[in-house]
Amino acid sequence: MTSLYQRLKESGNPKAPMEVICDLIEKGKTAKEIANIMGITERWVRTLMKRKKDGLSAKELLHKKGPRSPHPKRTKPHIEALVIETQQKTNMGPRRLARELKRTLNLNISSYTIRNILRRNNVKTKKVRSRNGNKRYYANLNHWEALQYFQIDSKHIADAKTLPPKAYAALFKYRLPKYQFTAIDIKTRMRILCFSDECSFANGFSFILYIAFLMRALGIRHRMFFQTDNGSEFGGSEESRKRKILQEKFLEPLGVTLLSIPKGEKEAQGFVERSHRTDDEEFYIPALPHITSRKVFMTSAASWVKYYNQKRSHGGRDMNGKTPKEKIFELSLVSSKAATSIPPILLDKVNTFILKMVGAQNISWDSHHLLQLIKRKQFVAPYSTLLCRFHS
Repeated sequence: MTSLYQRLKESGNPKAPMEVICDLIEKGKTAKEIANIMGITERWVRTLMKRKKDGLSAKELLHKKGPRSPHPKRTKPHIEALVIETQQKTNMGPRRLARELKRTLNLNISSYTIRNILRRNNVKTKKVRSRNGNKRYYANLNHWEALQYFQIDSKHIADAKTLPPKAYAALFKYRLPKYQFTAIDIKTRMRILCFSDECSFANGFSFILYIAFLMRALGIRHRMFFQTDNGSEFGGSEESRKRKILQEKFLEPLGVTLLSIPKGEKEAQGFVERSHRTDDEEFYIPALPHITSRKVFMTSAASWVKYYNQKRSHGGRDMNGKTPKEKIFELSLVSSKAATSIPPILLDKVNTFILKMVGAQNISWDSHHLLQLIKRKQFVAPYSTLLCRFHS
């Protein structure tokens, strides 16, 4: 036969059995009498009577009060507050947060402990991820030296789908640059940024030459590989005249090979595309609403590049929480401070000078006659043998 206690529990009202027990206690029934009426043990009734004396409501009677004192090994309150404050400022997950606290404050806190602290305080990392089933490229980083293989791309900053209204409006109100040109070394994650008002071939060509000249000035002597998409700002597809002229006449003397990704496969630009998302989340979205001039924009961008290269830890493959500066220093290739302190420039202001310096200002890029002077070579090496393999 089902007890009264059990029937009340199954009635759909979780407070029903406790309300009946409270009513019986208030009527002066003993623990033994209540146990017989409800069909439960006398010990359980005495436990509920003790909780009732402590002032708990009928709903709270079912829940334990918890330990009289916190666990002796529980994280101290001021440390928990520091973890929460750091997470809300950086929006980092437990693993990155553990590395950041170790690197900046020398606090050894397990990522699992940080996870539990965030859960207890209902603090969540804001993330937006897409799972579209596209192929992903896997770069064999051991095949390359530091500052040898760069992914280069342009970014349309004025993207209404990405930026909040205030940040988007600031770009036009204060006539800030609309485009960002990015070069990232896949081995160390070191980045160089430039900005422009136009996404033109003159600016893209100038940016490629600018990166090549900088690396040679830093003392890099090995052959470099610059990977771009098939955008017109970088000369278009691999079969275009501009790409062949650009390679043979201007980049080959500098020891640079220009590569193109397969058409329609932006995943091959994974390193630089992921860094663009970081730009939006950690620089443009929080900073643009407070920028009121081009001068402030360029100063803020220079600080952001320096922070990204010298202070922001990276949890990607082979980085293990190191900054690009620490990774370059570890490989002992060039001055890590010099390589990671390159300030951004406005390409619109210098492209005429750069093109004139290399003798490219008067070239007719679409001339069939000039094309005959260039050796017909294939400068885009197959991905299957050079850099990547597919991961489904």
